Amino acid sequence: MMNARWSFLAVPLLAALGCSDPVPLPAKAAVTLSVRLPASTANGTCPDSGTTYYVGEPLKGDSGTLIDGDKGAHISCSVKGSGAGFAFSGSLSANTTQGEPNPIVVSFSSGVVDANGVGTTDLSVFTPKLTGTFRSNASCAVQVMGNPPQVKGGSIWASVSCPSITAPPAGVCQVGPSVIVFENCDGS
Repeated sequence: MMNARWSFLAVPLLAALGCSDPVPLPAKAAVTLSVRLPASTANGTCPDSGTTYYVGEPLKGDSGTLIDGDKGAHISCSVKGSGAGFAFSGSLSANTTQGEPNPIVVSFSSGVVDANGVGTTDLSVFTPKLTGTFRSNASCAVQVMGNPPQVKGGSIWASVSCPSITAPPAGVCQVGPSVIVFENCDGS
């Protein structure tokens, strides 16, 4: 009887030990980033004008996103409710996925969007063609995609454009209409 009593007590104890918080899903991201010469600069100072970089396929949903750690990608992000809108940041370091593989590091910081999905962010980007890290010197425009806007705690799908990104003395470029997707971020 001693063994039966201990087995009877062991089942609930083992069940309790097996329960824990679920492991968070790894961050996912996709970016289409269009770098070009700004309309206001006629002297061609952008070292990489006219290139569109693809990391994943942002408009394909889950099948188009890259998972943190997959193919050497490093992804970190945060999307959290803030007032009537959201605050977000994200960083993606990976090789491009279309055409010739090229490394790209793109970061979004101080991002905010209102309840209508309209907002701003600061951007920095490095690619070998840019010859340095270019940063926005004014806030970039953000428009969350979808109706209703596809933003919630831990996730954002948005278009981004920056009138000017610079890396003195290397040059001045512009980020044309581009798409960012960050999912499974801090805040989910």
